[in-house]
Amino acid sequence: MHIVVVGGGHAGIEAAHIAARMGVVVTLITINLDQIGQMSCNPSIGGVGKGHIVREIDALGGLMGRLIDAAGIHFRTLNESRGFAVRGPRAQADRVKYRLEARRCLEFIPNIRLRQGIVVSILFNGGERVSGVELLDGSHIACDALILTAGTFLNGQILIGGKRIEAGRAGEPASIHLASQLRSMGLEWRRLKTGTSPRIDSRTVDYHKMQPQPGDIPPKPFSFFGSGIVLPQVHCHIVFTTSETERIVRENLHRSSMYGGYIEGIGPRYCPSIEDKYVKFPDKERHQIFVEPDSLDTKELYLSGLSTSMPVDVQFQMVRTLDGFECAEILRHGYAIEYDAIDPLQLDSTLAVPVVKGLWTAGQVNGTTGYEEAAGQGLIAGVNAVRFLRSEEPFILSRSTAYLGVMIDDIVTKGADEPYRMLTARAERRLELAADLADARLLDSAKSIGVLSAAEIAEVEKRAEWRTSLMCACENAWVKKTSNYARFAIESGLSLNQGMTVIELLKRQQIKSEQIDALITEVCENNNISLKGINQAQERDSLLFTIRYSGYREREAKLASHLEQWEFISIPANFAERDIPGLSLEVREKLRRHRPQTLGQASRIPGITHTAVILLHMLIEKSLK
Repeated sequence: MHIVVVGGGHAGIEAAHIAARMGVVVTLITINLDQIGQMSCNPSIGGVGKGHIVREIDALGGLMGRLIDAAGIHFRTLNESRGFAVRGPRAQADRVKYRLEARRCLEFIPNIRLRQGIVVSILFNGGERVSGVELLDGSHIACDALILTAGTFLNGQILIGGKRIEAGRAGEPASIHLASQLRSMGLEWRRLKTGTSPRIDSRTVDYHKMQPQPGDIPPKPFSFFGSGIVLPQVHCHIVFTTSETERIVRENLHRSSMYGGYIEGIGPRYCPSIEDKYVKFPDKERHQIFVEPDSLDTKELYLSGLSTSMPVDVQFQMVRTLDGFECAEILRHGYAIEYDAIDPLQLDSTLAVPVVKGLWTAGQVNGTTGYEEAAGQGLIAGVNAVRFLRSEEPFILSRSTAYLGVMIDDIVTKGADEPYRMLTARAERRLELAADLADARLLDSAKSIGVLSAAEIAEVEKRAEWRTSLMCACENAWVKKTSNYARFAIESGLSLNQGMTVIELLKRQQIKSEQIDALITEVCENNNISLKGINQAQERDSLLFTIRYSGYREREAKLASHLEQWEFISIPANFAERDIPGLSLEVREKLRRHRPQTLGQASRIPGITHTAVILLHMLIEKSLK
């Protein structure tokens, strides 16, 4: 069995890695081998929602968490002051080291072959099933399955002001021939847009005028299994746009690619350009810009939040209006990029293209945005391509199991009229999907994939058993005036007229973190629970989350229970085409367009009401009798 992966971005890396680790021979083809793992936009991994995905990739045996731990130079937990479920790990990467580490990891996997080249067409066996690819140099590479992770390269065009350049990203050619063939196959495509910010010579800025943003001390790794963080840590900085920035942007809006009428594609709602920010948020006086180091070995800075398609002279003026950037020199200008993306409604839940047997797609080509979303899709596509070749059951994560399940269900059910970005608010059961609990939550799924080593599985099981043992000990430990635990309540100003369990004590908000740590240590000592190898700060947060949010989690589960039953009721093939009385024309049209595979998916299609799903359920049951 042989799988070809087209594209060496974050989706391609995960697809190739997981398929090869599952025992299949993989050829990864990319335009430039030196650009495997390139961060075309900002040099960071994770964040709220996105960081959850990286943790899930890691828990299933993927690479991204280990790569960022090896190349990260600034780690920070976002939403630290908020609930445990919505905290998002994030890290700045050394862009150069991340790319090198990604290639090194792939090259040391025996089943992976790397090949530099441009794929110009997909080959078919008898016109039905994918059989290989043809490269620009005329060579053919045969395969049994193909995973397309083309990113922004399909008919990619860079826009800077009124200038339009055919390119997949700066300095690399667009994929024109392959895009043309794909469009001729009867699939539905759309134009989407994303963009990047200017990159600055750090020797030309004054850091004293910026607000420093230190990372976490100590920095917290992404991977549950890796060797930890190895590189020196540095500060990021924050600056704000000024009234002069706004004046320059507004006076030159007509010269930008977007507002000058040069862009057709739809851009990401949650990562707007600086032009978009001033147009869509006219009452906001200033906008925050993150100054992010690119590498320990270069002097480049990335201005996250200043994505733009303005002409180069306007970019120069804009940058110099920022405090500390009065003498700044631009090393690389920002740009917008338009590209072809498939309508993901044509995909099934494995990310396969059903009308093209043997083809999977993953990443930005599916209408998503972000390294993390792409990597997650690559992993799912890789696992399912292997399972398809082995005639095994598909690997599908539910919405209640993982953010990966939420993302894939969203795009294949609702589509992506604009670039899709993962947000914790998209999940119905986000209390169950906390990032730090992904290892235990996805352990059974990881075992079914079979990539984690026996030692790694044992490590997860040990942590899960430790949590269970501690929880049980806290339930059985009593806090009363005569007990050793009394001082923790008294120091917190709590009355002990009546006894309480340690669980009940930990529910009280008066008890401080340092007291909680000491209390957990004492409970462990009294119950012979070893703390060796345990991250006590992380496990403290996990314990508090389990205890303090138990009522909310139960309520969330009850609300979702009847909806989850619909996830297991399949909609028969071509059901919408049948002449079934009772279904409105609108519902039948939406079913034909979105082609949901289950009632659960149908319930999430905009315009299909709860009543319509109940009726659909009755009609399905009747048709099967």
